Amino acid sequence: MKRLHLALAALMAPLTLLGCVVMSGTSRTDFSATKQADLVFIGLPAPLNWLAAGMQGTTFPVSSQFSLTAAHVAVPLLKPVRAQHPVCDVAVIGDNNRGKIVHQLAYARVGRNVTLFGYSAINSLPKSSMGKIDGFVKRDGCYYGIITGAGAVSGMSGGPVVDSMTGETVGIITNVIPGKGAVAFVAVQDFTNLLDRLRIPYKSY
Repeated sequence: MKRLHLALAALMAPLTLLGCVVMSGTSRTDFSATKQADLVFIGLPAPLNWLAAGMQGTTFPVSSQFSLTAAHVAVPLLKPVRAQHPVCDVAVIGDNNRGKIVHQLAYARVGRNVTLFGYSAINSLPKSSMGKIDGFVKRDGCYYGIITGAGAVSGMSGGPVVDSMTGETVGIITNVIPGKGAVAFVAVQDFTNLLDRLRIPYKSY
């Protein structure tokens, strides 16, 4: 609980939401992550993208033609942005996902263990990390979930947060909280308007 309070305080502080341009906690190289998430280059691949502060991101398929990602990843993409949340860091992009794993979406729940997937902008390798949803906090009109015990690195923004028990995807990685060993994400229940508009299914329990 103390760790959650520290993470929430850090998240509420100005300029703390840095996007995934820093490291937080520990993540590991995991080639099974390639089945969960797609690597999207914003500009140049590593190591050339280091010159652009590690501008690289992650997306994941939610239908045969749509993928989800963080809005700050989607904006520079050379792929069509089909929808973007007016407040939260979430966007839907058009993509050809035939033959890929399509993520089943569901509401995030406090206390659940989750696995994070994405790609490192440092070396373009697939990464994963495990943690626990400790709570939610509202910032600028959007509720961010806080995952403690997990790690993320630059490039994992836009990657999926997967419930370890059900295998359902419950949110999108958006930010790390430097020095707190915590990761922030936007939960599925915070962007159902986008999902409804594009007829992307999800479970509300």
